[in-house]
Amino acid sequence: MRQSKQESVLGTGKELFLFSVPLILSGILQQLYNWADAFIVGHSVGEEALAAVGATSTITNLFILLITGFTLGLSIYAAYKNGEKEQEEVRGILSSFLLILGVTFLVLSMVGIALAGVILTAMNTSNDMFLPASDYLRVILLGIPVLAVYNLYSALLRALNDSKAPFYAVLISSVLNVVLDILFVSSLSLGVMGAAAATVLSQSAMTVFIVFIPSRNIRC
Repeated sequence: MRQSKQESVLGTGKELFLFSVPLILSGILQQLYNWADAFIVGHSVGEEALAAVGATSTITNLFILLITGFTLGLSIYAAYKNGEKEQEEVRGILSSFLLILGVTFLVLSMVGIALAGVILTAMNTSNDMFLPASDYLRVILLGIPVLAVYNLYSALLRALNDSKAPFYAVLISSVLNVVLDILFVSSLSLGVMGAAAATVLSQSAMTVFIVFIPSRNIRC
């Protein structure tokens, strides 16, 4: 009896470890992702461009926090329904939140693009970096609805005990982002807009991957 209990604990610990490793690696990749962006922009364009990108980080982080807040509660509820073997409920959750999140963040994205100049002025952005920061922010905000969809699928997959697919998606995005940064910023000299375009395109690829991976559990 005692041995059986020990084996159960060890089995649970192993499952938790295997589930957690992709989450940890995803976090590391995202930090390297940001570092690569900063390095390539700073090295290829200059300190002012790097400062302009940094000036928008508060705004983009706000959107990311909003998305994370939406999907955190969703993942808990989906995990509960999955534990109760109510797979149809999970599919219903996905369909509903795709519509809600998609529309909400599309509207917020458009409002943010329209008010980018006003927001940067309110943040006392200096004149020398105002224009590049505005250009960068508007392009980045175009990708917010796509990022919302990614986070929705990622949260649901993790709720269904799949942390590997989100990790592979982040891995693809990180590699593609570096390649596109080098192409757009270093080779084509597109400046901060090139860096923003690289980010949005790599996020789009990440989202396409996670939406179309084989997963019979969360098809709408």
